Amino acid sequence: MSTLLICNVRMINEGLISQADIFIKNGRIEHIGTNLSHLTATNYIDGLGKYLMPGVIDTQFSLSPHSDSTASLESESKAALAGGITSALLLPSLKQPLPEDLIGLSAGSSSTRFQINLSMYHAAAHDNLDGISFLDSSICCGVYVDMASTNDQLRVDDAVSLKRVFNESSVLVALHAEDAPSILESEESYRQIYGDDIPQHLHSLIRSAEACYLAASEALNFALQLEARVHLLNVSSAKEIELLSRLQQKASFISSSVSSYYLAFSDVDYADKGALIKCNPSIKTDIDRAALMQGLLDNNIDAISSGHTPLSLAEKQGHYFDVPAGMPLAQYTLPSILEHYQDQILSLETVVQKTSHAVADLFGIVDRGYIREGYWADLVLIDLDGSFIARDVDVVSKAGWTVFNGNEFRSSVVTTIVNGEVIWSNGQFFGVGASGRLLEFSGDKTRV
Repeated sequence: MSTLLICNVRMINEGLISQADIFIKNGRIEHIGTNLSHLTATNYIDGLGKYLMPGVIDTQFSLSPHSDSTASLESESKAALAGGITSALLLPSLKQPLPEDLIGLSAGSSSTRFQINLSMYHAAAHDNLDGISFLDSSICCGVYVDMASTNDQLRVDDAVSLKRVFNESSVLVALHAEDAPSILESEESYRQIYGDDIPQHLHSLIRSAEACYLAASEALNFALQLEARVHLLNVSSAKEIELLSRLQQKASFISSSVSSYYLAFSDVDYADKGALIKCNPSIKTDIDRAALMQGLLDNNIDAISSGHTPLSLAEKQGHYFDVPAGMPLAQYTLPSILEHYQDQILSLETVVQKTSHAVADLFGIVDRGYIREGYWADLVLIDLDGSFIARDVDVVSKAGWTVFNGNEFRSSVVTTIVNGEVIWSNGQFFGVGASGRLLEFSGDKTRV
C-alpha cells in the first residue's frame, strides 16, 4: 500500500487558496485537512512556503514526426513532468500511432511504459469518416480536424465533410482552423518576390489573422447550426476572440484554448528568434497577444495548452519552406504561464482554472483536474520565489533546446506527482516507468 502525506502547503483549488495537508493512498486523495501531521505515510513532503495545484492537463501535445515513437513519447513524457504536466491529449500522427500497449488498455488502467496520463485524438480524414460515430467516448478525448494540412487526405475543410464530422462524432471535435487557400495564395505571392528564401518574419502574414478567422468562422458557424460540441485549438488572433465572444453568447458547446507561446511572443520577436518561433498558426502582433490575454480574463478562451512539438534545433534551420512549424515547450509551459502571475495579469486561481479545472470539465475527464477527496492525486508543487535561468543544457526533451534559453523565470516546478507517485522533484526523476494511466472520459463533455 502506497501512501503520501503532503503538509503545510498553500493549496490552489476551485477558486480559493487555502492552507492544507493532503493524505494520498493508493494513488488517490484520501483526505484533505488543516492538520494531518499525525497520520503515518510511507512518503512525506513538507511544502512549507510552497503552493500546490492540480497537475496541468495539456490539450495539445505532439511528437516529432522524425523521431522513433516509443523513445520520443518516453522522453517527451519526462519533459512534461519536469514542467508540471501530468496528463496530455496527444495530437494524432500517421507516422507515430499510439503505442500498442496503450491502445490495448481499458479506460483508467495503468501503463507499464509511460509516465504521464494519456489519451489521443482520432484524426479525421476523408477515408475514415464512416468510423467517426463509433469512437469509444470513454477513452478517446476527441476527433481532431485539421483544416490546413498540406496532406490532401488529412485536410478536412469542405462544408460537406465538416458538417458530417460535427453531426456524427460521438466525442468532442477539436479544430485546427486556418484557411488553406488563402495561405497558399500568400505563399505564392511572397515566393514571387523572394523565391524559397522567404524571410521568417513574414510567416505571420502568410498564416495571417484573416486566414484563421475565415476558417474558424465557417467551422464554428456550422457547429452553431448543428449544436456540435467543438473546441477551437490554437487561438492566435484578436479576430478569433471577437468571433468567440459573439458565438459563445449563443452557444455553451463552443470552447477554445491558446498555446502558451502565443502569450509569450509576438511578431517583433521574429527579429531575434527567427524560425525558432515558427508555428502554425503563426505568432502574430502585440495587439493580438494582448487580445488573447484579455480573452483568457473574459473567459472567451477556456484553457491554456503547451503546444509542445519536440523538433530538433537542426530542423529549425534553413529556408522558410524547409523549416517545420512547432517548438518544444512542455518543460517551460507552466513557468512561462506563471510569469503572467508575476506580472499581476493572471491570478493563481485563473492559472489553475485554465490549465486544469477547465480542461477536465470541457473534455469530461474522470476524477482529475481538481484537488478533491477520491480524485487521482495528480499534483504539482510550485515555488513562486524559485527563480532560475532556462538553459538548453537542462532541456529534458529530445529536442535539446528551448526558445527560452537564457531567460529568467521567477517561478519553478518543485515536485510533480502522478497518480500519487512522486516522479519529479528538485530537478531529479524518481520511479519513472509505471506512473501513467490511460485517461478515462465520462462522455459528458460540456463547456464550463
